Amino acid sequence: MNKKENSFVYRRIVFASLCIGITLSFKYTSFIKFLLSYYTTQSNLVCLIAYFFFIIGDITGCNYQRKKWYPHLKGAISISIFLTFIIYLSTLLPNDFPMYAVSYTSQDIGKKFANFLVHGLSPLLVIGDYVFDEKGRLKKYDPFLWLVFPFLYLIFVYSGKGYFYAIGGSRKYAYFFLDYEQIGIKAVIIYIVGIAIGIIVMGYIFIFLDRKLATKNKRKKLDKKNP
Repeated sequence: MNKKENSFVYRRIVFASLCIGITLSFKYTSFIKFLLSYYTTQSNLVCLIAYFFFIIGDITGCNYQRKKWYPHLKGAISISIFLTFIIYLSTLLPNDFPMYAVSYTSQDIGKKFANFLVHGLSPLLVIGDYVFDEKGRLKKYDPFLWLVFPFLYLIFVYSGKGYFYAIGGSRKYAYFFLDYEQIGIKAVIIYIVGIAIGIIVMGYIFIFLDRKLATKNKRKKLDKKNP
């Protein structure tokens, strides 16, 4: 198979992982509206919707990957779900954060598998899809655009629209590091600023690697033309 065909297959695998992870997460909780309030679920759903349209575009032959908006959107959803992976490993897992209802047991294989998909495999698969993208199209301002989704989630949390208390974490604010009543405003600000800086730094590392790969690919093309 050529690169385009490999990309088609890979994106279907990403979509399947996202779909199974979200479906199992809903299956193993009686409180779907609570689950929908969490960043993990929202970031997985955003990627699921995006990959649904990517696959439709692949099937219909729509050349969406050449559109100006594509690399910026792709970067945004990739960083948003990768943030799920990073925060879960570095902050939530060490603090025994429960992603499901109080009936959660460590022996339940189905719940463990759902947890593995939404926090681990799916984020890594989305990041891995970059292999098939054209390199060198990201802009210097992209890391700041990629902050939009996480900050929209902050607005959602502090607007009081979420339902968090039935699953775990902070009763009002989903995650303990967002609960200024529990850890104080200063600590929350430090967490938020730290995450924002982390996203920006990660974004610029990504752009640096993207440009390096773009230069390398151009050299390969020139070498083929001028052996």
